[in-house]
Amino acid sequence: MDYREFRNGFLSATIFLAIFSITLLITSIVLKPYTALEPIDRDTIIIICSINLIFCIYWIIEGLNLKNIFKLEDKNIRKFGKRIAIGTVIYLPNFILFCLLFSKELHNLLIMILFLLLVIKLILLGIIVKEVYDLIFQNSEDRNFEFSQNRKLYFNE
Repeated sequence: MDYREFRNGFLSATIFLAIFSITLLITSIVLKPYTALEPIDRDTIIIICSINLIFCIYWIIEGLNLKNIFKLEDKNIRKFGKRIAIGTVIYLPNFILFCLLFSKELHNLLIMILFLLLVIKLILLGIIVKEVYDLIFQNSEDRNFEFSQNRKLYFNE
């Protein structure tokens, strides 16, 4: 549970998700005549991308405040882990709805963008699940030792 690796990976994956969600959103609206999207498919993509962008904003805010959280006591770090876990659980229905788009008959360009988004979402969810496990479910002695190591490495500069 290296603080800097988590923060960099978390923010990078979140920004990539936001960029590709905006790309898919614009593609589904502007290139509708070229991709032959049905109105219900287009609306589904718009809803999914809008929810992605809302969660990206939330995760970016959490990622930018991460340094202040990790400087504080262990109780606040565990609260952060619980907050981000609850946000991720709320995000899971959107992820499942997104996976159902692969069963639709879509244009190849949209399938490629959807696949890239799926990979980015899986990376982001993997990063979050691993960190939440380390923050909440790890043995307390190991967790406290890692917190003290991270504080010595990154915050006593």
